Parts: sequence; structure tokens; C-alpha cells
Amino acid sequence: MFACRSIVLCCLGGLVALTSCPVRANWHPEPEPLAWSRLRTRHLPGEGWTFVDAIANPKLQAAEYLRSPRVSMTQTDGVVVEIEAGLLLRRADQSEWSARVIPMRAVCNAGRMDRQDSIGNWNAYPDRPDTPVKVAWMCSLP
Repeated sequence: MFACRSIVLCCLGGLVALTSCPVRANWHPEPEPLAWSRLRTRHLPGEGWTFVDAIANPKLQAAEYLRSPRVSMTQTDGVVVEIEAGLLLRRADQSEWSARVIPMRAVCNAGRMDRQDSIGNWNAYPDRPDTPVKVAWMCSLP
């Protein structure tokens, strides 16, 4: 009985240790829903967009896209993947969709996103909990 209890406790301890270790997820986007595909075709210019993510709640509907990933090396940030980020957005108080194309980059070693401002400077983009796994995915694209 004692041996069996020790084995169970040992296994449970190992399970707790495994579940508490950080794991780098192999994230990739879900397939683009048909409704977003139709909106993208109407509102985002050009071809080659890859669906990344979407949100829909009573206050907001939005979808994120990317295209044209290009790898480069910088002295300050190391390996980066520059992209054109496409955003489709409609707030609850709006009837029309808005679309924007924003120059962005994934800073691979830091696990963060940067946004390019109107004069060409890169600034850190606000993180969300899933930013590091999305950055890892973007850094694997080119």
C-alpha cells in the first residue's frame, strides 16, 4: 500500500511540475471565416492577405490580417519580420466598416510587436497575452 501511494504522489508531483512549466505554444491562425473573407475582399486593398485573428463582442468587431513578411536584421533588435498589417474594424455605434493598413514588425528575440509611425520610427505596440506566440509564428513565416 505504501509503495502504491508513493508512486501516485510521485506521479502527481511530476504532473504538477509539468503543468507549471512555461510551454511555448505552436500557434497558428484558424482558417479565415467566410464572413471575414467577404469583408476583407471589399475593404482591404490588394491581394495576399493572411487571416490572423478576429474578435466580436457587443462593443466591437475586428479582424487582423498580414501580408508581405520580410526578414531583416537590426543592430538594436536583432531579427525582425516586417509586415503590412491589415485591420478591419467596426464599433457598435458605427454602421460602416473601417480598414487600415499599418506597417508593423515582429521583433523575434523580444517576442513583441512594433508599429511604424508616420516619420518612420518604430514604437512598441501594446501587448496582449497571446502576443509572444503570434510573434513566434510570424518569425517562422519567411
